[in-house]
Amino acid sequence: MKKAILILFMLAGLTAFAGQVGLPTEQIAFPAVQGNFLVCIWDDAADGWAGPFISYDHTGSYRFEVPEWGKWYWIGLWDRANEQYVFAKWIGHFEAE
Repeated sequence: MKKAILILFMLAGLTAFAGQVGLPTEQIAFPAVQGNFLVCIWDDAADGWAGPFISYDHTGSYRFEVPEWGKWYWIGLWDRANEQYVFAKWIGHFEAE
């Protein structure tokens, strides 16, 4: 009897958190580039940069956890030598109601 009650409480606890797996992870494919580049992420809702700029490691893509649900983020690849963006993309993740 105690096991059955414990199982019911565990199931109730699991269903209470269903759908709240965590923040999404994005993987952005970047074009092939040579030189020194920075990955820059703009938080549109905060009207500012989402963290520091990160040196691009030339792997062909960049993987990161989206900082927060329900916001738009702009990801740019900054060419330090030419002082211009060579890639840009908007992403957003929104929870279903």
